Order: sequence, then structure tokens, then C-alpha cells
Amino acid sequence: MNMKYTTITYVGKTPGYIVKIGNRTYDFEWNKGLAIGRRQDEIHPDHMKKIAKWRDKRGKRIFILE
Repeated sequence: MNMKYTTITYVGKTPGYIVKIGNRTYDFEWNKGLAIGRRQDEIHPDHMKKIAKWRDKRGKRIFILE
């Protein structure tokens, strides 16, 4: 089954999280989703795949794909 994601949501422990990949910077607020796409102010799909794998020190996911 091929799923299509539209947002990525930060669910980590701190109030906010800044991600820098290459020359792009993404500013996540706790429990608020950012759109996935190729437009300005959206998370590039290739970056989304990388960010979605990140986990905290205990192994819990800090991002959820919706």
C-alpha cells in the first residue's frame, strides 16, 4: 500500500525544534504540523523522509507523519 503524507508534526519533549538540512531551515512548533511539498515554506519530500526517522535518546519518534 502506497501512503501519501501531507504533514509532518513535531511531538518531541521541548516546546520547539529547529531542523537545518543543507541550506533549508525548518522551524517546528510543538504539536503543529508543517506541510510537505515542493512549494516555498513547505518541507521538501526528500527532507521529510530523513526527518521522520529521527528519534530521541530513548528511541521514541519525535515526528509523526500524517
